[in-house]
Amino acid sequence: MAAGNTTARIPSKLINLSVKALSQSMTTKLMQSLSRSIIPNYDLFQRTGIPRSVAIPNVTAAKQVVRDMISHQSFLDFILLLIKTSEHGYMGRRYAIPYLKPLINGVIDMGYIYDKENDMFVENPALRRTRNWGTLKTGHTYTFAFLRIDVVGSSAMVRTYDSESVNRCYKDLRAIVQHITEKRNGRIWGWDGDGGLAAFFYGNKNQNAVLSGMEILHEIFLYNLSNNPLGEQVRVRIAVHNGPFSYSQNYEDLKNSETVQIAEEMEHKLSPPNGLTLSEVVQVMLDHNILAQLIEKKEKGSRKYFLYGMNKTYGRKKK
Repeated sequence: MAAGNTTARIPSKLINLSVKALSQSMTTKLMQSLSRSIIPNYDLFQRTGIPRSVAIPNVTAAKQVVRDMISHQSFLDFILLLIKTSEHGYMGRRYAIPYLKPLINGVIDMGYIYDKENDMFVENPALRRTRNWGTLKTGHTYTFAFLRIDVVGSSAMVRTYDSESVNRCYKDLRAIVQHITEKRNGRIWGWDGDGGLAAFFYGNKNQNAVLSGMEILHEIFLYNLSNNPLGEQVRVRIAVHNGPFSYSQNYEDLKNSETVQIAEEMEHKLSPPNGLTLSEVVQVMLDHNILAQLIEKKEKGSRKYFLYGMNKTYGRKKK
C-alpha cells in the first residue's frame, strides 16, 4: 500500500479532520503503533521532543502524526489505515473512528479514487494524468504490465523517405499509442522516435495493456489506409509482459529493469510484424473473449507465449 502526495495538495480542512479523527478515537500509544505500520520505529516522544516521563496530549500527538505522514508522503496511506482500522479492527480490537466519511470525501475531492486491486488511492484520470498516477513512490517496488512497441524496418524508412514525412509518421504513431493507452489509464514512460514503452498499473492492468496493444494494431491498419504519408505501410511489433519494477523516473533505471528487458526481448525476438506477443503471466489474467483470439506458441525449451495479430497466418484462432 503506497500513496504519494505533498503538503500543498492537502487542504487544511482535511488535515484538521484527520487530527480530530485520531485524537478523538485512540490513545497516543495506538497512534504510535499505527504509525509504525507505515514508518518503521516511529517514536512520538522523539518526534514531539516531549520527555518520556511526560504524557503527550492526544491533540499534540495527533497533529504530529498527521504532519509526519504528510512529510513522509504517506498521508493517503494513513487514511486507508484508519478506514481499515475502523472496519476490521487493529490487533483484534475494533475502534470507532469518527469523520471517516468526510475524510474519504475529502480525498475524492483532491482528485483520487480507490483502486481495489492494489488497495490504494490513485489519481482520478478524468481530472489529471501524471506519470506515477499521483501515488507511486520512488524506490518502492510495484507490479506493472508493460507494453513495448517498435516500428519494423525503421532504419530503412529513414534512408528511403524524407525526414519530414518520417517524423510526421512517428509523431502520428506516438499520438495513436498515447491516446489508446491513456484511455485505459496507461502511461507512456519512454519514447524514442520509432517506438517506446507504456506502463499500466491499476485496475486490470494486464487486460488493459493487451486491449491497448490490440487496438493499436487495428488503428495502425486504418492509418496505413488513410493518413500514412509514406510510400509503404507502417508495421509494428508489440509485446506485453507483467512483473515488478522499483519505481523511478530515471529512464536508465527503467531500461535496466529485468521486467522491461523481458518485454523488449519478447517484442524483438518473438513478435512478428503487425503482431502482439503476450507472456504467460499476462495471459492467465485475461478473460475468455480475449483468450479466444490468441494463438499459443512455445519457445525453444518450455516457455510458452501467446500471439495476436492482423495477419491470418498467426492471428486469431479459427472458429
